[in-house]
Amino acid sequence: MTAPPRPTEESSRRAEALLDDNGLDRSWLERVLDEAGIGGSLAGLDVGVVGTGQVGDNVRCHLTWDAATDGAPASVILKLPSADETSRATGGATRSYVREVGFYRDVAPSVGIRVPAVHHLWEDQATNRFVLVMEDITPAETGDQLRGCSLERAELAVDAAAALHGSTWGRADELAGLDWVDGPTVERRTQHRELLAMVFPGFVDRYGDRLSSHELAVGHWLVEHYDRWQTTRGDAECLVHGDFRLDNVLFGLDRPAPPITTVDWQTAALGSALNDVAYFLSGSLAADELASVEDDLLDRYRRGLAECGVELDAERTARDYALGAPTGYAMAVIASQIVGQTERGDEMFIVMARGSAALTSRLGTAGLVG
Repeated sequence: MTAPPRPTEESSRRAEALLDDNGLDRSWLERVLDEAGIGGSLAGLDVGVVGTGQVGDNVRCHLTWDAATDGAPASVILKLPSADETSRATGGATRSYVREVGFYRDVAPSVGIRVPAVHHLWEDQATNRFVLVMEDITPAETGDQLRGCSLERAELAVDAAAALHGSTWGRADELAGLDWVDGPTVERRTQHRELLAMVFPGFVDRYGDRLSSHELAVGHWLVEHYDRWQTTRGDAECLVHGDFRLDNVLFGLDRPAPPITTVDWQTAALGSALNDVAYFLSGSLAADELASVEDDLLDRYRRGLAECGVELDAERTARDYALGAPTGYAMAVIASQIVGQTERGDEMFIVMARGSAALTSRLGTAGLVG
């Protein structure tokens, strides 16, 4: 098995600062892993920051064991609240941290999609603090929103989406009973509409000179018709990831890493299944390539649902996919204005808005909404 790369000096400094800020140290990690039944006596611990999260930070811990139980890992991932004050406040206000902890605690064991195993979780909602100690998926490569992906990887993502949606389809009433699971209520829709309208001018100020007039027009249409777009999409069928994109998936490079693992469940909610599919594909494949392979990918998604016992006809699939096309644009507008600004984040939000605008226009979503 290929070992994960060792951290750079700068990465180690940042990771050590994150651990200090959260009151975590080697003895704490040794204790929680021992409680999980996969620990022992640690002889050494090296840490480094990994990932490009906007609302949370991830630390990889390289573990050297003096004496260990069978199956003790060579490394684990700690997920923590963002060190950026703006992003951390956003994580608390939007209940993103509550949702992620809740997902791993309450739902992860029963969904078909591959997610990291969690060895330990803890949260304090009053202070917006949480800790997840998770399996380190290795050898694997995180998807890159700025580079896009191959058709083969897009197929893996479609399969993963079908596994998530198919395994939670028809469970809306059950899942709604969990206090962290949101659904498409009138109140929630109103909150999102008001937030979108409030932050859209800031989005235009920041990115307007880098988006075409047509791409900006899609944003203006979305703000004006948000309520109608939401109601046209219909009822929530299943649990959706809500931020299903390349930066939130890990692609296995070799065994024992699985082909694809999905992370970052801070936006999990009840919703329309095809939103995840449209969101991923519009932000991962170039517009021309997507148009040429779209039908095959949607057929593949339907077959994946069928394997879970969910039958969705081609007409309904195509309609819901077209209605999901603006999802990436809405996320780009809102997220860009409520998390800490970074250079990579700016590039990512532009990619998301462009891809979503292109798909929205090509599929005639405005005509479906009316």
